[in-house]
Amino acid sequence: MGFSISWIAVQTENHDAIFDLLDVSPTTEEDKYFESQLSGCALKNGWFLLVGQDCDNRLVQKDILSDLSEFGPTLACSIEEHVMYSSAEYWESCSKKWSVSHDAQKGMYNIETTGMLPESFKNVKASAFKEQDAEGGQKADVDVIFDIPLLLVSELTGFKHDEDCESLAQQSPVVFTENGIPKTGSVKKPWWKLW
Repeated sequence: MGFSISWIAVQTENHDAIFDLLDVSPTTEEDKYFESQLSGCALKNGWFLLVGQDCDNRLVQKDILSDLSEFGPTLACSIEEHVMYSSAEYWESCSKKWSVSHDAQKGMYNIETTGMLPESFKNVKASAFKEQDAEGGQKADVDVIFDIPLLLVSELTGFKHDEDCESLAQQSPVVFTENGIPKTGSVKKPWWKLW
């Protein structure tokens, strides 16, 4: 099994504004490994992190990222390890400033970018390509290129989904409830609705 998640991080102290915009509420229930439908916590470096299940979670929709970026710089990641797809985007002041993605289905060395990438991108890419070559290139059993988008955002937030996170500002992430948004599989049609 592999991860299929999306996560966002917003650099702001106004956490309530994030919660209001997304219509979510923190609970007191801990979720140490981000396994619930939605969980999150503050990071020591001023970012607030929310992790949702599924690669195309609503957290990473363009309109949501645009709105969140009004509160501060906003990062978004989508991860689908079943097909080795990863992406990262950086938003600020309601516009996407850069993005980078990898889709192994388009080739082991596939990297697509837009915008003005962080200066570290060239070094991260060169290092990953060199390591991929050493592992056997196209025929390797490992996909090192997959990590390029994730390493870029990890440099900014200190968070990477498959590593222990020492940048948490609290002991453990907590579960969030999605107000007014039913959880998958828990919705039953009322007896009086015909559709």
